Formats: sequence, structure tokens, C-alpha cells
Amino acid sequence: MNFRYIGKNVKIFDTAKIIQPENISLGDEVMIADFCFIYAVGEGIEIGNFCHITEHGIIQAGGLVKMEDFSAIGPRTTILAATDDYEGNGFIGHVVLNKYRNTQFKDVIIGKHAHIGMGCIIMPGVHIGEGCSIGAGSLVTKDMPEWTICYGHPCKPIKSKPKEKILQMEKEFLKEYYG
Repeated sequence: MNFRYIGKNVKIFDTAKIIQPENISLGDEVMIADFCFIYAVGEGIEIGNFCHITEHGIIQAGGLVKMEDFSAIGPRTTILAATDDYEGNGFIGHVVLNKYRNTQFKDVIIGKHAHIGMGCIIMPGVHIGEGCSIGAGSLVTKDMPEWTICYGHPCKPIKSKPKEKILQMEKEFLKEYYG
């Protein structure tokens, strides 16, 4: 596959399906597990260093989807950076003339050290803050704050996380990894 950029030690499992890899940048040590579906239309996808997309993960671009370093998405999680108009201002479905559609494209940013639990849905335009953890099964329709545990349907902030501890571990890890 011809990616926009691909770092070192990237592992893409055999049954992962990637459409338009030329719109995807992958950092070092990225892992894309089996049965993932990655559709990099529009602005494409940028995945930082040490990121993991686990089994059955779905990323559908349109707007930019960006996963910053050390972020991960859990099994069966869906990230959407585009949506059709469900209020009747355009057709929905496979309509070959775009003038009859009203598709919205909005960037999704997953911050550094952010983790999205199993079975979550991340809607277009959402920013998951640095160090934020999204609990399993959450529906994320708005931005979530940094260094916070969030969950629910709809997702909301619940309690804070230890920023200093994680950043110290990152410093130690990078020193050891890069020697």
C-alpha cells in the first residue's frame, strides 16, 4: 500500500481493510489489528507514534481524523468525521450526484495519551483531550476535557486522572526506547 507517510515498525494485520491509504500518515510503532475498516477520504487520517487501533475498529474520515501519540481505540469503536444530513436537506445513501446530498465534514482529534474504550462511537467534530479516557460503550457527541475519565450515553466527564504520573512514564519510556 502507498501511504502518505509510514514510520518504522508499523504492523497492519492481514484482514484490516484500508481504503485510500495515500491519505493516511502512520507514525512509528503503530498497530492496526485484524478486521479494522479505515476509510481515508477527504482530509484523511493522521496517526501518531505508539498508537493502536484494536480489532474491528472503524475510522471513517471526511474531515481530518487525528490520533496523537500514545493514543488507542478499543475493539468495535467507530470514529466518524463525516455525516449525512438527517433533517431532510439532502439525500442519504449512495447518491452519485453530490449536489443532492448535504454531507457535513468535521475533524475528530484524539489527544496524546487518550484512550477510547470498547464499543464507543465518536461523532464528527469531537476533540478528545490529552490523557482523556472514554469508558466502554460511550456515545461521544461533544468535546471531552484533558486528563479526565469520561463515560456514558451521552458521554460526560466523571473524574480526573494523574497527568504527572503518565507524563513521567512517557519521559522514561522515550529515553529507554530511543536510547
